[in-house]
Amino acid sequence: MKNAEYNFNLLKQKRIERGLSILDIANQLCLAERQILSIEENKPHHFPSPSLKLVCVRKYAQVLDLKISEVFQTDEISTQ
Repeated sequence: MKNAEYNFNLLKQKRIERGLSILDIANQLCLAERQILSIEENKPHHFPSPSLKLVCVRKYAQVLDLKISEVFQTDEISTQ
């Protein structure tokens, strides 16, 4: 997951469209609300490493039933 960029606006938009709060997503992913905000605002804070943050972004996308290809703008993301 080298230099992967993701569509953070899409994640927030889909969450809002589904009527889910930041707390709802945080609870589903076993993350803190500040980590969800970090993902939605594309901030580097609140994660021990960039790669862990990207794993969480991927799980966030899955919770919203988004395809990984809709969220990430790189071919370097593993589909496993």
